[in-house]
Amino acid sequence: MAKSKKLESQAAELYSSGLAIDSVAVELGVCYRTARKAIRNGGVQLRDPSSRLRGRTKPNNKKKGKK
Repeated sequence: MAKSKKLESQAAELYSSGLAIDSVAVELGVCYRTARKAIRNGGVQLRDPSSRLRGRTKPNNKKKGKK
């Protein structure tokens, strides 16, 4: 197996298991951009980073009036 194909399969497997792109990069000893490219070339669709925030609301930080 070619080195790039091995990197792609490892990156795709790690990302699919739930690791973030930056964690995959650290694990494989490559930069973020290389890890991201390897994951995509490995056939894995990247997760939407804002999807984890859907359905959540901001905490109510309004100051209450003085008593």
